[in-house]
Amino acid sequence: MVAERNPQVKQAVVRLRELSADERARDLFERREKARRDQASREKWAMQQGAEGERAKWHGVVAEKDAALATKDAENKQLLEQIAALQVQLTEKKPMSTG
Repeated sequence: MVAERNPQVKQAVVRLRELSADERARDLFERREKARRDQASREKWAMQQGAEGERAKWHGVVAEKDAALATKDAENKQLLEQIAALQVQLTEKKPMSTG
């Protein structure tokens, strides 16, 4: 082999192997980093989707509770009106005391 006979060629071959190894290492590192970033991106997306789903679910729960409260408020208003009417009736029936 020429590299064995010529020190400059041998040095060039060694350097080429080092650079090739570095390129492979860099390529491997870049692939791992890309995979890590992609995974982080997928996880972030999934969390956002989950958060949006949870948010929509809770908006539904809140809407149901608001509707239930509105019904209770209407019932309470009717009861208060009935109580006021009964109080008027009681005061009208109460005999006036003579002093």
